[in-house]
Amino acid sequence: MKKLLILLFAILSLTTMAQSTPDWYDDDLRRMSYPDEKYFVGFAEGSRQSRESLETAIGRLKDAARTEAVSTIRVHVKNTTVNKSLSQRLSTMEGTFRQSAREFTSTTTTSVDMQIPGLQVESWQNPSTGTIAAFAYVKKATLIRQLEKSITVGLTKIETSLDQVDQLVANGQKMQARDLAAKTLPQFAEVDEAQKTLVAVDENADEESLQLQETRTLQNRLTGMIAQLKNGINIFLSCHAYIFGTNYTTLKSEIQGELSKMGCTFVNSAAQSDWAVYITATAREHNKMDYGETSTYFVYIDAKISIDKTATGQRIFEDQISEKGGHTMNYEQAARDAYKQISPQISTIIKRQIMQ
Repeated sequence: MKKLLILLFAILSLTTMAQSTPDWYDDDLRRMSYPDEKYFVGFAEGSRQSRESLETAIGRLKDAARTEAVSTIRVHVKNTTVNKSLSQRLSTMEGTFRQSAREFTSTTTTSVDMQIPGLQVESWQNPSTGTIAAFAYVKKATLIRQLEKSITVGLTKIETSLDQVDQLVANGQKMQARDLAAKTLPQFAEVDEAQKTLVAVDENADEESLQLQETRTLQNRLTGMIAQLKNGINIFLSCHAYIFGTNYTTLKSEIQGELSKMGCTFVNSAAQSDWAVYITATAREHNKMDYGETSTYFVYIDAKISIDKTATGQRIFEDQISEKGGHTMNYEQAARDAYKQISPQISTIIKRQIMQ
């Protein structure tokens, strides 16, 4: 009786284990349940490493299975021979767009990791050996639907961003428009990746399912925006600075130098500008202090600053600031010293206003 009970327990244990073992764990069953013509799959198996928690080990092997599945799809995309004309058209569109946007993106690096929508990952630990197995899979029909959805979502996001760029330009916020346009560029790379993958995995893919016309329209729209925004912000700078009645042109040059660093272009009239800046600065003697045989001269520079947003006709800033300067030679040199102190302050005020 005791031997019979042991035998029954062993049979029951083996049956329970067999029932709990997923069909993807066995090579033959995996090929039968997830045939290559219907699925993309990835499989990984291993044991816990030294001092590695079970959760960490499972996560590591899931990542390995996911990577294998993605690699299989990537190779399939690279080696595919279907829809050659559509693949060529995608490459041509991408190349033309990147060429037209190259100047605008000279300092932008775009990297897209292949994302596989609908990819599922499961894991299982063998109770008898303790080894861990992970399996990643996606049905081709599901992948095709998800890729079509990704293209639609991606193009909708791009269109929304371009509408926002248009609105920013209309409001005179050209700097913000440039930033948003730059952030929109990588979204085209994501759409392009989904389109190329769809061409590879769906032999019935066509211009409509790939939404090539919509993509081309949005690319042309962004290219036009880039051409409009590439010269940065147009500034009309009216700067009149004086040292006791004598023109001090250095102030204007220094402010232009600082604003040029952020991509500003200077125009000859307020009508041509995004922003019109008016500065009037004068010097006034403050006092003279004697220290033995040495005298120090002190002067204040009083600067009035006004900034108009041309698009709305609004005066968005108006104020006056003063800065003190000193020199042991004379009042004129003290005034020059004060201008050195006040010039970066004025530049900061202008930058802050036009970047809001």
